[in-house]
Order: sequence, then C-alpha cells, then structure tokens
Amino acid sequence: MVDAASAPRDLPSDLSERFELWAAGIPHELSFWTHWAKTRGGGWPAEFAERMNPETPLVPWLADWASKAELTHLRVLDVGAGPVTSVGYVPPAGMTMELVATDPLADAYARIFDALGLVRPVPTSFAPAEELSAFLPAESFDIVHCRNALDHSFDPIRGLTEMLRVVKLGGLVMLYHNPNEAEAEGYTGFHQYNFDVEEERFIIWRGAARWDVQTELPIRTRIRARRRGHVSVLIEKRKAFPPERDSRFRERFAETSRALMNLTIRRSLR
Repeated sequence: MVDAASAPRDLPSDLSERFELWAAGIPHELSFWTHWAKTRGGGWPAEFAERMNPETPLVPWLADWASKAELTHLRVLDVGAGPVTSVGYVPPAGMTMELVATDPLADAYARIFDALGLVRPVPTSFAPAEELSAFLPAESFDIVHCRNALDHSFDPIRGLTEMLRVVKLGGLVMLYHNPNEAEAEGYTGFHQYNFDVEEERFIIWRGAARWDVQTELPIRTRIRARRRGHVSVLIEKRKAFPPERDSRFRERFAETSRALMNLTIRRSLR
C-alpha cells in the first residue's frame, strides 16, 4: 500500500488532465524499451528471442481456445503490445492466422527499432485502446488479447468497451495483468488503476473509486476472472452493439482534439 504522501488524488474528470497523468509515464516506458532493444532483452534475453522469432508458436491459452472453437482461420488483436507482440506467430496445425498488434506509442517504438536495424515479425501499429474502433473494423477479431497494458491506459473501461466493439460476437477478450500495480508503483506515470478479483468478479479500483466491470460494460458479456499470481480475465461477447450513430466518431474526435490542445496550452504556459 502507498503512504499518505503518495496516495492517489481523485482522478480528474477533465480529459486533458487525465492525458497529462498518463503522459508522465511515457519517458520511462520509452527508456525501458530502448534499453530492452539495445541489450537484446536486458535481463530477459529468452523473451527477446521469442518475441523476435517468427517461428514462435502462439501462446497456449490462445491456441487452446482457437483449437476448441475449431477455427480454420484465426484473427488475433494484441492491444498494448509494446514494440513487439508477446503472443507468438504460429497457430495450431491446420489453422492460418492473422495477427495485428497495436500500441499508442507505436511510432516511437518504430523509430527505436529502425535505428537499431531490428526487424520485427509483426510491427506494432498505432491505436490507443480507448479508440480501437476508429482504426479497426467492428467485429473483426476472434480474440482480443491484452497483457499488462490495459491498467496503463487513461480509461480502462472505455478501453474494454472498444475491445468488445472489435471482437466478434462469441469471441473473447483475454486479459493478463499484475494485480494492483498502481498501488505497488505509487500511482506514478502509467500506473493509475488497479486490477483485482473479488469473489470471482473483475474489479478495477483507484483509491476510494471502484468499478465492478460486469456492471460497467454496455453490452451483455460473460466474465470469468481469477487471481493466481496474476489477474486473468476472459470476457465473452454475448451481444452485438447497436448500430453506431454517425456522429459518434465526430464527437469523440472533437473531445480528444480539445483535450490535447488544452494540454499543449497548459504545458506551454509553465
């Protein structure tokens, strides 16, 4: 637990302030991945080799579900993948696969890896979790995967909603995260939300604020959550979203543009 001096203040309702909280973590994140790339994994050379090897098999928890679903072609989205996805590249025998990896820092990662002459099997493309459906077609993936990244977003419920928009009806959102990481990291940088499981329910919390994810999502889902070292969550999409209003993306674009402009102005006045 954090002490009183580092306890979280209320999460700002103003989007530009939430961006600023999130943006404080960018230098550390880029520093970590720059060192990871330059040292070929740092203290994790085996992980570096696996991520950079196009022959690495699909991780078992994804491969097992795809096999049980008897899919012949699998579409996987890895959200918050970092510079190189960790899910693997080779599907089970008799199956083909298309893998898309996204991250809001994708362009910075590309510069780091290109400067070092490192070729990634699947380059990460730009898309924030909170706006996935602005970049990717609705109901187009069998599995949406996110590992140790959604709790680093500026709005995890909005990110989950977007994951559900792009996964197919009957498909899965798979989450794998460290428990209560914001508490452990003192609410610094990207660490603004805690993920936990209470009585088999997936809980997101921050200070006195708590969200029972099952009740926060806008469509019907089935959630299976457990905590065994890590917080593992499977969310099955059981209902399609209603048709989108044409104005939805214009409204979101206007909201985001204004927030980013206000953030730029506030920083320029310091």
